[in-house]
Amino acid sequence: MRCWESRLAVAGLLLLSVWIFVVLPLIYLPKQPANTFWGFDNTAWTALGAIAGWLYCMLTGGLLTFAVYQVQAVKAEAKITRTLAACDRYDTDPILDRVVNRIADALDDGSLAAKPKDFSVDMKSLFNYFESIAIGVSRGLYDKEIVCDQLKPIIIDHVDDLIVGGLTGWENPGQYFDHMMKLYHEWKAP
Repeated sequence: MRCWESRLAVAGLLLLSVWIFVVLPLIYLPKQPANTFWGFDNTAWTALGAIAGWLYCMLTGGLLTFAVYQVQAVKAEAKITRTLAACDRYDTDPILDRVVNRIADALDDGSLAAKPKDFSVDMKSLFNYFESIAIGVSRGLYDKEIVCDQLKPIIIDHVDDLIVGGLTGWENPGQYFDHMMKLYHEWKAP
């Protein structure tokens, strides 16, 4: 329902309740001046109580709507913060930095191609990090667009150089790093 339709429906209900509980009783019920307070009899006070109840319900509904909106906004902000912190580890984590530097140096001097088993732990550490990011994306813990913006070229380069290039010696990398490989294939597809 659109916003103006909701307002129209609420206004119609308010007018109907005023008509039923205030106007009609004042028109058709006999006047009893002895049973009035501030010019209203028992029926009019009942009608005013009903109107106050409707207003209270509408205010409560408005507060509930605002609270749900606030919770959703906080959840979205937390997801973005979590994603940025996880992606930032690639640049700030000292262990991951040493792993990436050792792999890069080994690629440059050819020692990775000559002895890939010597760098097996480093490659698994790097791809475990990428796999944890990919699992977070697949489960909705991390924002996929932010991961794509921050890590897409990095993951594609590492997978192309190490896995697709055959330097890891792994026959089926999807067996161990299936979430990362799904992201890789998704990003690599034209």
